[in-house]
Amino acid sequence: MAADIVFIVNPTSANGRMRRWWKTYERTFRRELGTTFAVRPTDHPGHAIGMTRAALADGATTIVSVGGDGTLNEVVNGYLRHREDARNLDACLAVFSVGTGADFVKTLAMPQTPAALARIIQDREPRKIDAGLCEFLDGGIRRMRYFVNVAEFGSGGAVVDRVNRSTKILGGRLSFVIAILRTLPRYQNTRVAYQADGDPSKEVVVNDFVVANGRYFGAGLMPAPAADLVDGLFDVVIFGDIDFKTARRNLPALRRGEHLSLKEVSTFRCRELAIQSSEEMIDLDGEFVGRHPLRFAVLPKALSILAA
Repeated sequence: MAADIVFIVNPTSANGRMRRWWKTYERTFRRELGTTFAVRPTDHPGHAIGMTRAALADGATTIVSVGGDGTLNEVVNGYLRHREDARNLDACLAVFSVGTGADFVKTLAMPQTPAALARIIQDREPRKIDAGLCEFLDGGIRRMRYFVNVAEFGSGGAVVDRVNRSTKILGGRLSFVIAILRTLPRYQNTRVAYQADGDPSKEVVVNDFVVANGRYFGAGLMPAPAADLVDGLFDVVIFGDIDFKTARRNLPALRRGEHLSLKEVSTFRCRELAIQSSEEMIDLDGEFVGRHPLRFAVLPKALSILAA
């Protein structure tokens, strides 16, 4: 008989520390939830997408993402792709966040201990939150991928790619700061055209283009301080023609969410964006997914999630 609750565990999260931590966490979950749940460890990028879809197809009612924002992104993609088949529509997600960035749970508060999360799972009072869809070109082929927290393209995609190729042994915050300081001096700002909700197209020179559902990225930086997971809108934040010295000087303001008054930064809300750009690197929920963004769209209340 298939398990009602399935934990998708990324053993490489928290720079590999999850491999030894999970045994302790699992004992607590077993004590609180009983032995009726299943554990599915990932062993390669993209694995959680397929495992989530398979678990839902087998009748699971709760999928728990155990890892960082990248693991959650894959679980969300498996969940939403399964729902495209209109099956098992009452299934919920839960998040036990242990990763380099852990940014999504800074917007949507989640229990930080196994015992507290187990109580949330048992109470089963899901909240509906928005998700996002990104369409992009991959080798000339149009592809799509979902996200739940923040999408960006430009220097941020290059920063995320550098972080994910590093050891992350220094922790999330310092890993991102080092990657920013190493990436931005060489990054060339580029011209982008965008069209929001069918309005006339606008052109702008950008350093980074942020499409936010949640408020945080980069292990605690706050590009979209007013973003709301349930308003059916993106908060778009455009970092314009900023040089490295300006970016470095205002990094503390970005961490506090006090950067929106800078003359090089603009922001607005919308439901959909059409993008024309060069092959800018795309980051979704802290994962480099490809290049050449084409379109972003809000999916209102697409996710049922168990939260505090």
